[in-house]
Amino acid sequence: MVCSENIKKNEISSLRRSFPQIVAVMVKNILLLVYGMSLGMPTILIPRLSQRNDTSESIFITEEEISWIGSLNYLFVPLGCLLSGILTHLIGRKRSMQVISVLLFSAFLLFYYAYKPWHIFFALCFTGFTGGLLEAPTMIYVVEITEPDLRGALSSTSTVAILIGIIMSYVLGTIYPWRTMALINACVPVIGLLLFIIIPETPYWLLERRRTKEAKESIAWLRGWVNIEEIDEEYKSICDELSKKTTEAFYSKIKIFSKLTFIKPYALMCLTLVLAHFGTTPINVYAIKIFEVLQVPIDTYLATILIGIIELFGSILLIFLVRYFGKRLLTFVSLFGVTICFLCAGFYAYKINATHIETHNFINEDVSKQYNWIPLAAILSMGFFSYLMIYSLPWIIMGEIFPNEVRDTAAGISASTGYVIGFLANKTFLDIVNLAGLYGVFWFYSGIAALGCFMLYIWLPETEGKSLQEITNHFSGGSQLSNQVKRYKRKDGMGAINNGFEKSESDKFSTRM
Repeated sequence: MVCSENIKKNEISSLRRSFPQIVAVMVKNILLLVYGMSLGMPTILIPRLSQRNDTSESIFITEEEISWIGSLNYLFVPLGCLLSGILTHLIGRKRSMQVISVLLFSAFLLFYYAYKPWHIFFALCFTGFTGGLLEAPTMIYVVEITEPDLRGALSSTSTVAILIGIIMSYVLGTIYPWRTMALINACVPVIGLLLFIIIPETPYWLLERRRTKEAKESIAWLRGWVNIEEIDEEYKSICDELSKKTTEAFYSKIKIFSKLTFIKPYALMCLTLVLAHFGTTPINVYAIKIFEVLQVPIDTYLATILIGIIELFGSILLIFLVRYFGKRLLTFVSLFGVTICFLCAGFYAYKINATHIETHNFINEDVSKQYNWIPLAAILSMGFFSYLMIYSLPWIIMGEIFPNEVRDTAAGISASTGYVIGFLANKTFLDIVNLAGLYGVFWFYSGIAALGCFMLYIWLPETEGKSLQEITNHFSGGSQLSNQVKRYKRKDGMGAINNGFEKSESDKFSTRM
């Protein structure tokens, strides 16, 4: 009997074992796709609501209101992040995502029925808050259901899903009125809500609730729809891991955030978040307006769609390249490319005298007609280099550079910080344009990327292929990580141990949310 069971285990192919994990992550990514569609809304709304000659539009906004439309959704994401962990802990990862699907559906209906500027602002706040709620369930779900050799690649698909959502918004906004676009967007989370029925809750959450039978069924589903008897090894490893959790006093947990193992990674996170947002984020939000001022040779809405496609290509390329070249090298290539692209765009904007994003009266027509391909090529290339690594870098390293004791909470704090930085990047864009001109903004972003390249050369370790314990030792002042990518071979066989919550020897208290 034992012999026949072993033969059956060996018959489980790698594809069969991986496929259900891929399916579960793709269903989860529907929510991130919807969130990307909400991020694309301001890019479409800004030019549509600022056109005074459009008699069919009942809502008109001022320049000051434009800056709020471009940034308001980022301001409310941190609030959602703070409640995200609580919601995920109470009702589970899967059910949290189902609730968020309903909230996203409601958010797009708010856009559809808006007829005053404050209605738009409220809808943006609501989508931002709902996007914040996504942080914990989507991030933790991937970690808790995937095997270690799949986790990196499947985690990287989150950025791809968001980008596809942004592109879909750009395309729909080009074809349809913005209200119709909002109504179409509202249908997507309904599809996600239905598909969530087919995927399981994570075994970690189920075991914490002592629902052992469902936990075993979840593991069996995720490892290739196998018999429950075949996942005993992984089931026992999760049980052992959860049984080691203890509870410490509240003040002891707070004290951990004063240690270098939190402070140094958090400082690195803040730096990478500044580099990610100050440049790419406001350019995407104000893309249509920027292309109008720079008088690119193609339709401004088409140019905006091309940005999304190029960024998507960079994100997909990242999934394949990071395993071979590592994060450090790709980061330097990414920042160098962003630096050069913003320099070129700034030089062109200076030559045509692009001092304001709304005024075209003083544009040098001779230069713009002859060289208007330069800003198009520069901004598209900037999008590619940005998404090749630096824009994705904070979200890739967020789950690995913090020690296990504070990983969940620190990731939430970092995510909240990132959205505050994103809000500041978008809100200050027009102010910097008014102060230094459009070319001044481009050169400012170029300088930030160049300085960031130098700072990350000193501070960014190569974490690709390294264990969580090695990374923790590096930031705690112990053995330093090498700048080489660590290679490893995948081990076949059922019941592979899920190291998503790898324990350090100093782990003394519960990481339970």
